[in-house]
Amino acid sequence: MATALSSPPSERIRRVDVIAYVFGLMGVTFVGEFALVALAGTATTYEAGMAALGGFALLGSVQMYRDPDTLRNGKEPAPAYLYLLPLISTGAVLLVVVTWVATPP
Repeated sequence: MATALSSPPSERIRRVDVIAYVFGLMGVTFVGEFALVALAGTATTYEAGMAALGGFALLGSVQMYRDPDTLRNGKEPAPAYLYLLPLISTGAVLLVVVTWVATPP
């Protein structure tokens, strides 16, 4: 039975686009935070590993976007409930960026 949240609001936005966007945000956040520490010269193994993890997340999001068959039902339009995930993730990343800018090192 289809509900209002399970029907796609747009046929152009695929399920894989939404998931790849969220993974890309995570990768940008990790690379941004931990690579800056690594470039400052005070990096530990943890910071270097987390920056590498962010890089792998970015590469994974590019791979998902380029080959949507790697994700189950990746080519289908994204249902409305899946739109909440990038909305919440974008808000969280904006809070992190504001925190980076507001607090000097």
